[in-house]
Amino acid sequence: MSAPSVELPKGMANLEYPITQISLAVRDLDGTMERYHRAFGWAPWQVFDHVPPVHHRTELRGRPVDYSLRGAEVYVGSLNFELLQPLSGPNLWSEFMDRRGEGIASIATMFHEREDGDAVKKAFKDAFDIDVIMKADIGDHIEYYYLDTEKQFGCLIESGSGHAIDFVRPAKVHPHPGAEPGPSPVSGITYPITQVSVAVRDLESKMKAYHQAFGWGPWKIFEADGTKVMHHCEWKGKPADFRVRWAETMVGDLNFELIEPLGVGNPWDEFIETKGEGISSIAVMFDTPAESERVKAQFARDGIGVTAVGHIGDDIEWYFLDTELPFKCVIESGSGHALDFDVPHETYP
Repeated sequence: MSAPSVELPKGMANLEYPITQISLAVRDLDGTMERYHRAFGWAPWQVFDHVPPVHHRTELRGRPVDYSLRGAEVYVGSLNFELLQPLSGPNLWSEFMDRRGEGIASIATMFHEREDGDAVKKAFKDAFDIDVIMKADIGDHIEYYYLDTEKQFGCLIESGSGHAIDFVRPAKVHPHPGAEPGPSPVSGITYPITQVSVAVRDLESKMKAYHQAFGWGPWKIFEADGTKVMHHCEWKGKPADFRVRWAETMVGDLNFELIEPLGVGNPWDEFIETKGEGISSIAVMFDTPAESERVKAQFARDGIGVTAVGHIGDDIEWYFLDTELPFKCVIESGSGHALDFDVPHETYP
């Protein structure tokens, strides 16, 4: 795992909790991986066959089960970005896709040692009465597990003692061995992952849960007013009034956002109504309108337009690209996050 450049606060068990990974559940790993590489230049992808005997001691809801999967991981800065394709047996990713379709299934806050992973399990049980819902071992060192956090935190959270990319030899490397990270091969734009967003029904309770568990904060809280905050909005090609409330905090180098719709007629309300609470988008955000327009132009050449757009203050235009089908998630871009430019309505704690 690459370390974030920003110091983290201490959370439960006196540990620091970085966001180390974002994971997508997909049905076609190879096709999805190639689309990400072509669009964003992210490389090298390391592909793993998580099958016995290396992938072992598999459990689901406290019972031994047999399941296997393929995984592909790539570092985008200090963040591990992962695609997961279930192969066999009962597992959370197949359940996720049956309920919601392909998409962002979880975030991870991963450690290097088993004793830290064990301390996190105990802390979640003691503080929230949350148990492990699925787990497995990879080789001799890695135990990964998923905590049953969807209700209280709005999404699945993974932890344990390592990601495969840091400890395991891959079955193959894409696009080829020795590949280096770089700009998009089609546009020359270098793409960071700047934010992960979770759509929730109750901003206050989720924000407090993350702060209690991980120490993340301070949170800056914003609310749309239609004039300065969230103005000149469009959705599905028509003018819209986005009534939402949201909170942002930096977790190392990554902006983590919780967003609560306050009414209908916006993408976050539609997301929750159709899929339930969950990770609704990732962002590849830039600093200037010129860079933002280059991103739009790149995706437009591939027939991908904009589904939602809004403005915050005088500096920020954000937009959602219509990437849910080809990239298995909504990807946001634009000219900045509110945390970097705007004065919040309030802070927490």
